[in-house]
Amino acid sequence: MTSWIVSYDLKDVEGSQDYQPLWDYFEAHGAHRVQESLWFLSSSLGVRDLTEELGSLVHKQDRIFVSELVKNNFWQAPLAGTYDWEKANPPSR
Repeated sequence: MTSWIVSYDLKDVEGSQDYQPLWDYFEAHGAHRVQESLWFLSSSLGVRDLTEELGSLVHKQDRIFVSELVKNNFWQAPLAGTYDWEKANPPSR
């Protein structure tokens, strides 16, 4: 399993209920919200497959960014539970 950083820009803010499949995906896969639109997610999918899977859950005009979480990182005031999630899903490199 690889630990990933997932960030997004959702363009249809008023229709946020349309994004329930994305929130459900994050919940079902044990993702952790680090900031308002930044999540950690552990998955066996590769970066392209994961990006395409997440992209299928949002509108075409929305933006999705996925990158591997690596050991060299630091946070200022992440949401509660971030350090615990990273301990449980440590970066592989």
